[in-house]
Amino acid sequence: MTAQPVGVVIAAGGLGTRVGGWSPFLPKEFRPVGGRPGLVHVLEEAAALGTGRAVVVHHPYYAPLMSWTRQVLAPGALARYQELAQQPVSARPPAEGLRVDFIAQRGRYADITSALNGSEHLRSGDICLAFCDNVDVGHTALSELIAAAAPRTPAVLAAPFGPQAATSHGVIICTGTGPVRTMAGLVEKPDPVHAAQLAAEYGPDNLRLLLGRVRLTPRLLHYLSATARRTATEPRLSLALAAYARSHRVDIVTNSSPMIDLGAPEPAQPTQRKLTNDSRQ
Repeated sequence: MTAQPVGVVIAAGGLGTRVGGWSPFLPKEFRPVGGRPGLVHVLEEAAALGTGRAVVVHHPYYAPLMSWTRQVLAPGALARYQELAQQPVSARPPAEGLRVDFIAQRGRYADITSALNGSEHLRSGDICLAFCDNVDVGHTALSELIAAAAPRTPAVLAAPFGPQAATSHGVIICTGTGPVRTMAGLVEKPDPVHAAQLAAEYGPDNLRLLLGRVRLTPRLLHYLSATARRTATEPRLSLALAAYARSHRVDIVTNSSPMIDLGAPEPAQPTQRKLTNDSRQ
């Protein structure tokens, strides 16, 4: 029987440096997807898992906006807004049945810090970690991860390998066969030449791209805490997972559903040619 995590930690502690043109004014987690903030989609995904609890670990810079978000997501808030706006009242509020807490990230600027802050808030047991800048519009990523991985085993969600996408992902080297593999190693965001070398050495079918969904066990969380204490530079979760996998099992669950990266820069708009008297031929 699959062990149910005690809750979901939603990592929203970044500052959106890849989209620095607008992220100082709005967290990237609020970037709309299908007309709703990405954060709401991730909360819906957490609600679909059925744990009943989620904690959003946000950067302190965005604390005023998170205070507003807490009010917007409170029970009955959507219905009150719709009444004021003279709109039809929705029968189902966002993330119905999910208790959501918001806490400011404490400690060094790092994804491990978000995981540890959130796990301390949830107290004990396995937790799911969802990176808020990776949005699954189908709201099934966490549920698929927990259903497929072995009980009480660290697990990550991954996409099939692609050489172009590899440069912006952690590339996982897998062992085993079937939809659930085991992590044997990880290369963080290789350049195109290195990505091609990995594909030639291991074969594309034995490589996966790390996605922003992880199940963390108490033993792994203890390891992450020790790693953060002894690391002088910013501790990265992906590299810590790879080090942990050298002596412990870490499941890799392959998911082919697309994930939307809220922190990806928008494609450059084509420059329109300005018509002049000389160009009107």
